[in-house]
Amino acid sequence: MSANPPVGGVDRLVADFQSLVSEAESILESAANDSGEAANTTRERIREALAQAREQIERIESKLMIEARVAALAADRYVHERPWQAVGVAAAVGFVIGVVVSRK
Repeated sequence: MSANPPVGGVDRLVADFQSLVSEAESILESAANDSGEAANTTRERIREALAQAREQIERIESKLMIEARVAALAADRYVHERPWQAVGVAAAVGFVIGVVVSRK
């Protein structure tokens, strides 16, 4: 499995939230003129939209946690199978970070 998050999933998430924001704006615009039963209907639509957003966030959070665990296990396995290569990679990354930080 890949350790990188699925780019398509992130793009879909952004599109879904843009759609949610557009829908919320539309609901709020219509709510400005609503009163009585219409206002209750508008509030219910907002509650439903927020509930859907919460469910989606929970699904994405769960998926990302699973992917993070898989990546951590893969990294752990790699380090145990190739300890000297892991030390070399860590040293190289540390060197690059040191160079970048020292230039600022």
